[in-house]
Amino acid sequence: MSHETSFTPVIPERDFTKETLVSADGYTLPYRLYIPKNYDCGAYYPLMLFMHGAGERGCGNTAQVEVALPHVFDDPTSPAYNAIVIAPQCPEDKQWVYTPWDKGNYSTDAVVESRELQAVVEVIKNVCAEYNVDKSRIYATGLSMGGFATWDLIARHPSIFAAAMPVCGGGDPTKAKILAELPIRTFHGFLDEAVPAEGTREMYAAISAEGKGKITYTEFPGEGHAIWDQVYSDQANIKWLFSHKKPEKKVAPKINYKKVGAAVGIAGAVGAAILILAKAAKKKK
Repeated sequence: MSHETSFTPVIPERDFTKETLVSADGYTLPYRLYIPKNYDCGAYYPLMLFMHGAGERGCGNTAQVEVALPHVFDDPTSPAYNAIVIAPQCPEDKQWVYTPWDKGNYSTDAVVESRELQAVVEVIKNVCAEYNVDKSRIYATGLSMGGFATWDLIARHPSIFAAAMPVCGGGDPTKAKILAELPIRTFHGFLDEAVPAEGTREMYAAISAEGKGKITYTEFPGEGHAIWDQVYSDQANIKWLFSHKKPEKKVAPKINYKKVGAAVGIAGAVGAAILILAKAAKKKK
């Protein structure tokens, strides 16, 4: 008799719910959301943000989960099965980051944060408010245009993320000091003609120069732009991403000086009363 249990893989197109963010100013952004099948209201879960590439833009809220993301769930031991996953979709005529892809790196000081990425941050905050998200274990990853998005998000919002995995994108080398604090694993194809590999090389060099040792870079020789299947089908990369946790910050206890003052005042009054009684007793003797 076989005691093997059957494995039913998660298929993002089928198992991720369709959601839409509607901001206070009326801006809408479609996204797909995965909640673990055995979600426990008494437990906390890591969160992975997946940012798609240019080819998956649109309004159908489907294309963004069809490329690369399914590989994350190829292995039943993938930590993604026990995580919350967000996959937003960028509108057809927009970009996650408003910079030419073929130019590679750019300046976040010169390029304002896109409305699309602002909405993505809002989605993360909303999901954290609705579900039990372990805020010390929020991760960002993305490919191509989504690689740019990943670099941009961790540069502008470093306090949100515990680790990042940008794939064949470009970022801002001048933010190396900030980015050096974050574990990063990045990838590029040597023959990439869509987004130059030189951009990722520059990011790696600038961050490595900070001496933190938290970034690794893999360049695929003989490969062009489409390296994402290789990256996301390698469970070692997925497990690396989920292995990180933001260090806990020690918070000094808050002191209510009014209460302390009141307590001191009471203690002082009691002490004075005891002293008066002692003197009175002494006089009677």
